[in-house]
Amino acid sequence: MKVLNRTAVSLAVLLVIANQASFAHQTLDAVVVTANPLGSDINDLVAPVTVLRGDELAKKQSSTLGETLNHLPGISSTNFGPNSSRPVIRGLDGDRVRIMNNGGASLDVSSLSADHAVAIDPLLVEQIEVVRGPAALQYGGSAIGGAVNIIDNRIPRSPVNGVDGRAEFRAGGSEMERAGAALLNTGNGQLAIHADAAYRKTDNLRIPGNVLRSDASKEGSKLLNSNSDQQSGSVGVSATSEHGYAGISLDTYRNDYGTSLFEAGSPTRIKMQQDRVTIGAEQRNLDGKLGFISSLHGSISHTDYKHDELAGSALEATFKNKGWEGHFGGTLVPVNTAFGQLKGAWGIQASSSQLRMTGDSPLVPNADTNTKAFYVFEELSFSKDAAINLGARIEDVRIRGIAGNGSDGDATVGEKKFKPFSTSLGYRQGLNSFWTATSNLSYTERAPTYYELFANGHHHATGLHEIGNPNQKLEKGTTLDLALSHKTEESKIRLGAFVTEFSNFIGLMPQSVDEYRFEGIKARLYGLEADGRFPLLKGAFGKTGQIDLSWKADYVRGENRTTGGSLPRIAPLRVDTSFIYTEGRYSSQLDVRYAARQNRYDDSLGATPGYTTIGVGASYKTVLQGFKSAYWFVRLDNLTNEVARNASSVMRDVAMVGSRSLRAGLRASF
Repeated sequence: MKVLNRTAVSLAVLLVIANQASFAHQTLDAVVVTANPLGSDINDLVAPVTVLRGDELAKKQSSTLGETLNHLPGISSTNFGPNSSRPVIRGLDGDRVRIMNNGGASLDVSSLSADHAVAIDPLLVEQIEVVRGPAALQYGGSAIGGAVNIIDNRIPRSPVNGVDGRAEFRAGGSEMERAGAALLNTGNGQLAIHADAAYRKTDNLRIPGNVLRSDASKEGSKLLNSNSDQQSGSVGVSATSEHGYAGISLDTYRNDYGTSLFEAGSPTRIKMQQDRVTIGAEQRNLDGKLGFISSLHGSISHTDYKHDELAGSALEATFKNKGWEGHFGGTLVPVNTAFGQLKGAWGIQASSSQLRMTGDSPLVPNADTNTKAFYVFEELSFSKDAAINLGARIEDVRIRGIAGNGSDGDATVGEKKFKPFSTSLGYRQGLNSFWTATSNLSYTERAPTYYELFANGHHHATGLHEIGNPNQKLEKGTTLDLALSHKTEESKIRLGAFVTEFSNFIGLMPQSVDEYRFEGIKARLYGLEADGRFPLLKGAFGKTGQIDLSWKADYVRGENRTTGGSLPRIAPLRVDTSFIYTEGRYSSQLDVRYAARQNRYDDSLGATPGYTTIGVGASYKTVLQGFKSAYWFVRLDNLTNEVARNASSVMRDVAMVGSRSLRAGLRASF
């Protein structure tokens, strides 16, 4: 509570500064906020980052976050059917991949089980930033595998004069999606207001193959109990200036979806709801006003999450997670040294959540989790083309398991305290005008979660009895990341390699046929990533027509060094190739996706066959009456009706890539 009070006071100070500041006009450069606390340009980052926005985001957008990001370099998905899917980064998922909204945690329980959806609607997103590899300095041990930051404008961060916004509609696909969204921003240059709303409805997924599990069912060509009904919306207001903002937003999310599972012949559905309030503020360009402080930023959010799991009409379990998270930090005034310019950043973070679960034989007890953290980050630029950075983070994590319904009189199952420490060292060197080499060495510690400590029950999503280990130690991993990139005005290429060595990897290990226990093991993950785009032919089919080749390839290997086997649910070698034709406002492309057979596995599902899928698409930019621009798109997926199963999914024997389908949409800005 003391941390919460201090954070609230800090935000109040920022609000005063934002309202009273009067500085000269300055245009801010486009930055990536997730990978580096200094807010650097994407070309100056050491960590491998992928950014989706604008038309590219509209084309890749799917009904879930995991499928939206699937097939980006180094990223696959958990894919528990068409309604629930989290990203898997370099073979790591669950609580090792931190999913955030504007840098703050989403307190849903999607990391607990793959059938729990992420409570974020991709339709209302402006930008998605993905950090591949450890991002623990800013976000803690839960980002030991990477971080995904969903950025929107629910708290306006810059002045708005007049009215602007966008509307989007899409329909089709193998799930017969009907979706729409509208966003509105209005302001007078000092006060800005934001409002948005979205809906999405889908039917049962059409599939080209057979269901291979008895707890799922198929009728004809459709996967039963895979439909959904989703709504979300928000309002936000902020005081803005050219150098800062301070505001508040209220948002809500509702989702009623099927999991494709059948308990005792009855379909299992999840009814989810989440309400969130966020206060945020930032003040830039404070040079000389607060001594060595260059900028300040902070936010605090409170989330109230709940979902019911039903078998038919019978309520089987209820999950509730309520809590808050706050952070406060800033950047330091750059200092010129004999070696170059030194820039720094710091931050403090705190969070508290209370998980409550009711139902017969619950998987986990009720649990309270409290964290506090401090990080510091420094970057020394020797020149425009060379820089070294160093950072460290310390945390205090306390987890208490509670028997019963969570009342004050309930017995404590166990209380554990952890003090994770993380650090990283990175270097960037420009080799010439086009080539850049980067390297990053990081050491990360992650505190075990409440379910890794106290789980003891049947997990319906996996069909296993899972047991926690209350004596679990910190998970510890060391990662080396190397990359070589090339960029010109017309082409780009990036080649990367990584290896992560875990001295204590918390894995779910088999004890018997259907009983698994969380245990610490030695593990290693390593792999390659490559992507690029360059022109193949200019003047194609017209004077201004051009054909480009866009491609991506990745490979991940996960080894259990304790047993000598493989880690489960690792994506195989994948290669994506796109031939893109552009002519003025028109664009079309041919996509070919290949996934090799995955013969390395450590679960009961066995090997995953390889596949090749083909898709085509077209888009056109125009102007509609009353709108600034309009982006039309149409896409035909899985032309050959290929049976494609996802090796990183526990549901690969049930849920697969949808059958041949047509999808179309329109995004209009005003």
